[in-house]
Amino acid sequence: MQRRQFIQSAGALALSSGLFSLTPRAQAALVDGTLAVYAGAIGPGEYNAGTFAQARFHDPRGMARDAQGNVFVADYVNSVVRKLGTDGQVSIVAGQVEQRDARNGPALQARFYSPECVAVAADGTLFVSDSGSNTVRRIGRDGNVTTWAGKIDVEGFADGPGSKARFNHPVGLGVNGQGVVYVADAYNSTVRRISPKGEVSTLAGLAGDTGWRDGRGTQARLNTPVGLALDAQGNVFVSEYFNNVIRKITPAGQVSTFAGQPGKGGFADGKAAQALFLHPQTLSFAPDGSLIVADTGNNRVRRIAPDGTVSTLAGNGEGEKVAPGALPGTLHQPYGVQALADGSVLVTGMNAILRIQLATPLKT
Repeated sequence: MQRRQFIQSAGALALSSGLFSLTPRAQAALVDGTLAVYAGAIGPGEYNAGTFAQARFHDPRGMARDAQGNVFVADYVNSVVRKLGTDGQVSIVAGQVEQRDARNGPALQARFYSPECVAVAADGTLFVSDSGSNTVRRIGRDGNVTTWAGKIDVEGFADGPGSKARFNHPVGLGVNGQGVVYVADAYNSTVRRISPKGEVSTLAGLAGDTGWRDGRGTQARLNTPVGLALDAQGNVFVSEYFNNVIRKITPAGQVSTFAGQPGKGGFADGKAAQALFLHPQTLSFAPDGSLIVADTGNNRVRRIAPDGTVSTLAGNGEGEKVAPGALPGTLHQPYGVQALADGSVLVTGMNAILRIQLATPLKT
């Protein structure tokens, strides 16, 4: 993927140029807690089912949690959507292992090209961004996989009824209580909205015109939005891979910069407007209202507290390996984050799903 290749070259450049040298203002306060493997194993990408310890993943990416506590993960290279069940077992929800094309039908006969993120509706319906096929797929409660919006293997930009709409590498997803699905349409640099009837419209940004500008709807400018999360008030938060910021979009489409400095990649904790991120990816809201950020280019997981303070939960910035243990631990290009009901945070890295267990959980 373009942005993943960019991470590798940009990370090397940043290290060689001293971008990650920490000034006193940028140094992260130590957080008490641990980083441990939750499911899978650190190491080469593989596939295996079974218990959390027995399971193996290959580049797991976006995650989502349902009301019962099950966690769903887009197992990207294995081309399947997996479930980490409350029974301690990992199973396939939909797709066939390493059968990389897009095919609808019964869940275990269907195929995905490159499932990247997952969202769970209140009724248990799953939505999957199949980025390589430029579609948003739906896994119904009946176990049937369909194309919810877009046309398989056709990239472009168009609003309209599901099959008439066009996307260009959709990534982050969120679904609200009314069944509206929000999509970070990365290479169109827009945020899209899919109604419960499958009608696609544009909430913010203008396709083909990247940049940074706050404003309303198509007056705003975005640059490669990838992560997406919804708060309890219906606001949409998106991470922008190349703008290196987190944006907030109201239900009416008003876009503002929530955290970070537009176009200025780097690392710094502190007040939201002074904080720095480097190629942030997925987002997740914790029970205490904190927004959790996979700060991929910085090899860290960051927290934006309800008061706007940015801090580091895990990762020391080294990035050459994944090293569990006492926080901050070491992370390698964390991609997926998912806050759990108990106030801990899951993060994907080096083909494993890890858990950040804090001494003071992120819950009210």
